[in-house]
Amino acid sequence: MKSMRFAAAVVAASTFAAWGADAPAGDAARGKELYTKNMCYTCHGTVGHGSRYGLKLAPNPLPLEAFAHAVRHPRSAMPRYPAEFVSDAELADIVAYLGSIKPGPKAGEIPLLKE
Repeated sequence: MKSMRFAAAVVAASTFAAWGADAPAGDAARGKELYTKNMCYTCHGTVGHGSRYGLKLAPNPLPLEAFAHAVRHPRSAMPRYPAEFVSDAELADIVAYLGSIKPGPKAGEIPLLKE
């Protein structure tokens, strides 16, 4: 079992390393559709802000390689999404969507909180 995990890790590492500068470019609009289709929002919130069930993903998501590894080999209760179900290009689109989410205003910038 350990040798299978090691082999999977080697394959994943070589795939991610091969991306390097050639990482798939993401399409944020398609990423939003995929984020919804794959039900990421049920745990990570509609705009990746996190919840008690899933980590905060946005703004400032993980780099594509780290995100892909977390999706392919989750360390928690998150379901695994192998490439047969979510391709590398689709992961790039999801990361592009998460990267397009702007941070909310700081408390001092909210007029109601200044009163």
